[in-house]
Amino acid sequence: MTTRPELPTRPAAVIMTWANIAFAHWPVPVDVMRPLIPRELEVDLHGGVAWVGLIPFEMRDCHFRGVPPLPGLGRFLECNVRTYVHHRGIPGVWFFSLDAASRIAVIGGRVAWGLNYRLARFEHEQSETSTRYSLSRNRGDGSGRLDWTPGEAMPSPPPDSLEHFLVERYHLYSKRRGKLLRGRVAHPPWELRAARIDSIDTGLVTATGIEVNGDPIAFCSAGVRVSGFSPVDADRPED
Repeated sequence: MTTRPELPTRPAAVIMTWANIAFAHWPVPVDVMRPLIPRELEVDLHGGVAWVGLIPFEMRDCHFRGVPPLPGLGRFLECNVRTYVHHRGIPGVWFFSLDAASRIAVIGGRVAWGLNYRLARFEHEQSETSTRYSLSRNRGDGSGRLDWTPGEAMPSPPPDSLEHFLVERYHLYSKRRGKLLRGRVAHPPWELRAARIDSIDTGLVTATGIEVNGDPIAFCSAGVRVSGFSPVDADRPED
């Protein structure tokens, strides 16, 4: 079960909106997932299996504390491939990859947060009824697609549900110069809708070393406003 932890006492490093987001997830056997994440982390399970997610969205109104507005950071497309882990009792996210259309975001995410950001070209079309979303990495070593149509609004998922397990995550883990880091985000609970997947290319998931089959479990959201806090040593207590 994932609960919302108390806010850190330190100020947020970045304020942003994760908008028009989709969540597509597949179950993965633990013995497949275990070799793909750092040994310091434990695989977080629901229903006895690990989960891998493909999450495309739009970054909007991104502002870094103490930094003037920079071209290419205010609004750009991003797509994450991730799984779920915990360390010393703190559940979080492990990102296999984070593809973004902003070169500044890619450099900053890799240098400051130790995250595997990749620069990519995106095609995006949003109508009143559906979203078409595809990308191709600039180096040509990965591509993906997810087109979806929002459905009915979903009730707030209970804490023991799969939906809550997959979306209500308030920590992320990364490695920088061999050191395990833990970052923190804060946002309101997700307001989810059912999502029908109209077209999908799982090439980004395959690029991590994971093969998925069948239709994903999928839902979507208009988005949330997010505060992001700089990463700290993962072995230090919560602040």
